Amino acid sequence: MTLHLDFDIARDNFMLTVNLDVANGEVLALTGPNGSGKTTTLHAIAGLLPCSRGVISFNDVIFDANASTTSVFLQPEQRKVGVVFQDGALFPHLDALQNVAYGLRAQAVTKSDAIDRAHKMLATLKIDHMANSRPHQLSGGQKQRVALARTLITRPDILLLDEPTTGLDQESRQDTVRLLDEIFATFTGPVLLVSHQHDDISSLTRSIVQITVERTAKHATSTLHR
Repeated sequence: MTLHLDFDIARDNFMLTVNLDVANGEVLALTGPNGSGKTTTLHAIAGLLPCSRGVISFNDVIFDANASTTSVFLQPEQRKVGVVFQDGALFPHLDALQNVAYGLRAQAVTKSDAIDRAHKMLATLKIDHMANSRPHQLSGGQKQRVALARTLITRPDILLLDEPTTGLDQESRQDTVRLLDEIFATFTGPVLLVSHQHDDISSLTRSIVQITVERTAKHATSTLHR
C-alpha cells in the first residue's frame, strides 16, 4: 500500500512534474533549491493545491485526479493528511493546549474529550508545562512540538513536514530531530520531509529524492522522480 504521485502543477511560467511512490512506513526526504517545488508537492498531497494533470492516490483512494475522463478532488479534511508547516502555523490567539485540541474539535470531538487528549499529547511530547502559553511565549523548539502535537493528535494516515528544524538553535534542532526519530519509528504511514539540513536528512531518512530544475529565460521546469 503506497502513496502514489503522478501529477503536474502548472503556475504562470513554472511547471512541476512529480512521479514517485512512497510506501507505508517509509520516510522520504525531498531536497532541492529554493523555489523548485518541494513545498508545492506537500501542498498538493494535503489538498491545499489542485494538480493540473495526473493523479494523487493513497491505498487505492483517489485524492486528486485531473484527466480527460476523470475529475476527482478530495478536500483536505477528507484526506487524513497531517502537515507540520515550517513556522508551525499556530493560532496566535490560542494557547498551546487549545492549539492542539483544535484539530479534534474540527472533527466534532467533544470539548472535554479534546482537552483531555490534548493534555496527554502535550505530555507525550514533554511540553505539558507550557499548556497555557500562547505561541509568542514559546521558543522555536517548543512551537514545533506544539505543531507536531496538533498534527499527531488527529491520527493522520500520511505525515508531511516542511523544514521542521529551520530557524531553530542547535540545541532545539537536536532535540527536535530526536523527537522526530521517535515519531517516525512508530508511524505506519508514508512520511515526506522537506529539508535543507543534510545532517537531519541523514539522521531521519533512508530515502532521498532530489528535485531537478531546468530554467530558461521565460520558464522553469522542476522534476521529482526516483
